[in-house]
Amino acid sequence: MATNDVFGYKRNPKATGVFSSEDSSLIITGGDGAGGSMAKKAYLVQNWGITYSQSVVELFEIGSPNLYWAKGRPAGAGRIGRIIGGADPDTPNGGIMPSDAYDLCSGGAEMIIKAVGGHCDTAPTDGGIVLNRGVRLKMSGVAVTSLGFSMNVADVRLMESYDFRFAYLEMKAAT
Repeated sequence: MATNDVFGYKRNPKATGVFSSEDSSLIITGGDGAGGSMAKKAYLVQNWGITYSQSVVELFEIGSPNLYWAKGRPAGAGRIGRIIGGADPDTPNGGIMPSDAYDLCSGGAEMIIKAVGGHCDTAPTDGGIVLNRGVRLKMSGVAVTSLGFSMNVADVRLMESYDFRFAYLEMKAAT
């Protein structure tokens, strides 16, 4: 039931969804350079962001009110940031990206980011909804475009960041 709060908002006081990063994961896979498949590894990162877009150009006809769309091909870009921990001997330079992600001729790597809800996995006793929504993003053709390092004196942490492009994005509900 919606109520009026102190600031005049009318809304249900119970949340209809809970989002948390506690059970989220990042999985990156790629070839081992010998035609095989590198084992999937889960990584905990501090921040990430992606965009996936297609160009759309408006076309007009002289002497006509008609509008046409010219659809471009989709492409994605993203960034991952993390605190550098122990080196991973299975990836180039001890980073988190497999060798396929650095070599355009190999077709790129695959990356799965799974962001799931928090600790509300069971239905409440009052018959309410389960609050565990989430999303699973699968990117194919991931290619690293830049690698960066930074350090903030106040934090005394060495940060690593990867910028990448990808060719295909699949989005599903997280399970």
